[in-house]
Amino acid sequence: MDTGQRLFQDIRHEFHDNSIYALKLISPDPNNGDWVSELILDIDHIEDWIRRDNGRFSFSLCQVNLCFEGVSDLTVSFSFPKLTITPLPIDRITRSREPVRVHGMDYFEFVWTKALNDRRGGRICFHATGYRIERVGKPVTCEEQYLPKHLRLPS
Repeated sequence: MDTGQRLFQDIRHEFHDNSIYALKLISPDPNNGDWVSELILDIDHIEDWIRRDNGRFSFSLCQVNLCFEGVSDLTVSFSFPKLTITPLPIDRITRSREPVRVHGMDYFEFVWTKALNDRRGGRICFHATGYRIERVGKPVTCEEQYLPKHLRLPS
């Protein structure tokens, strides 16, 4: 039985310290047969940590859209104080598989939680049926764990 962890065994670390620049919720359009909401996180994905000769790190970063399909039960809670000078970093992403009953039909959905690196324990939680990653740009090597604003492309 798939518990939901099999496909994303290392997801807690795969997106650790990735910075979120934008959240976009795309509502369904039932008039055109579209019944699925989508949540898109515009992030700077750390593809590689590069150890330099002096023991410090630089980072291979790529701007990506982390897209979640079939989104419902979305809750967002985080602190973004005035003095914030860096994008909002992801601490970890976890998911669990839970049974759902809708209109008398039983099926499973994944419950996703994105714990954020903010002082107040911020998180983004929701149900989703799937996800995909869309690259927006090409990898760039940077000294910080996020892309400078002038290197980011419109997403």
